Formats: sequence, C-alpha cells, structure tokens
Amino acid sequence: MFNGIRGVFIRVNDIEHATEKYLKTFGGKLTQRHKFDDLGFDTSVIEYENDTFIEIISPLSDTSPVQKALDKFGEGVHLIAWNNDDPAQTVNQLRAMSLRLINDPGEGNPITQQIFIHPKELNGMMALVSGTPTD
Repeated sequence: MFNGIRGVFIRVNDIEHATEKYLKTFGGKLTQRHKFDDLGFDTSVIEYENDTFIEIISPLSDTSPVQKALDKFGEGVHLIAWNNDDPAQTVNQLRAMSLRLINDPGEGNPITQQIFIHPKELNGMMALVSGTPTD
C-alpha cells in the first residue's frame, strides 16, 4: 500500500522564523515560497537530494484551516505525504478499513484530486495518500 514518505508538512505561527530554522538545522534547498490565498496559507518548501521535502505552512488569516489546526493542536506535524505505487488501490484499501477520507469521490469514480486521511483518524494529523502535493 505505502512505500515511504514523500514529504512532511509542518504548521507554524511564524513562517519566516521557521523556514530559517529548518534550513539552518537540516540543510536542503528552499525551492518555493508561495502564498495560496485560495487555501488560506503561506508556504516554504525545502527539498532534499533523495526526492523528499519539508513544507512549512502558516495561516494567512484567523479563519484559515491551518489557523484552526494551530488553535486545536499547536505547532507541529500537520500532514505527511506518502508514496504509493497505486493510488486507486490504496484508496480502496483505506475505504475497506472504514477510514474517513477527505476528497474521496466514492467507489467506482475516478480519483481526480488529492485524497487525504482525515486528521481524526490519525491523532490530529492528515495523510496525503493520492496525488502529489503540488497537484
């Protein structure tokens, strides 16, 4: 089903400070700084030579979903993006486990967007199981 971690998303209050700290501590290359106004968050992507990344996210407003997660869980791991060879099969296996999925189009329908395991299933952390983080 899963064959490794592609990347880790970390929610923070101060993206500038956190980006600087993660680069200094873990190295890597800052490959993206972008505000997603439609999604309500700011992001820094730090990539590594083994094709993995850390994405630091910070809310753009008090009503952002990231702000809601910060209020509820504090700073920390927000989401893990998992690699898998067959997203459709993986989603079917997760459905069979009766896990609550976000953006699941339902059995028999094509997967056309990112699919996540709901944070209530994973102790407050989401998991990206289908699609790439930049889809």
